[in-house]
Amino acid sequence: PNSAKDWKPKYVVIGGIIAQPWMMNMYRSKSEYDIAVIETQARRPVSVKVKQFSLQGARIQNDWQGPQMVKYKNKLHPWKYIVVLPVARNPIKISSPNLASLKPVHEGIRRVLLAQQRDRGNKPSQSNHQQHQQQHQQHQQQPPQQQPQYHQAPPPQQQPAYGQPPQQQYGY
Repeated sequence: PNSAKDWKPKYVVIGGIIAQPWMMNMYRSKSEYDIAVIETQARRPVSVKVKQFSLQGARIQNDWQGPQMVKYKNKLHPWKYIVVLPVARNPIKISSPNLASLKPVHEGIRRVLLAQQRDRGNKPSQSNHQQHQQQHQQHQQQPPQQQPQYHQAPPPQQQPAYGQPPQQQYGY
């Protein structure tokens, strides 16, 4: 987007009580997430809008740098964002005006991706289904990584992150 107001606010949950641990769900708000949880536990159809993304086989673009930054006019501080690259879908861009809000979701995604790498490396004889069942059991004890009011949309331009040279732009 050309300005910060063009990002769409979302409530992001990685795994959680109503999703597999490798799923990322986006809701319009925390209250809509709460409605989805209540309806799912009551075995009723979910009445709120949910965007679901599988993190299986995904990676985070330029993750060695940490979240990237974009500077908007009329904003004092640059926004931080990450780009998740799923296997067979368009990139998923998640931003926040402050790093503290983005960090829990970034770490939740990284935790899922690292668990998948570990599982692939240590258990080659197991099927993907068996690996995902084990992941689900392992992650059920952990609280979901959730943070209200993330913004999802493509950043207008990449700015150098943490004093690094600018990264090459790619079209999607």
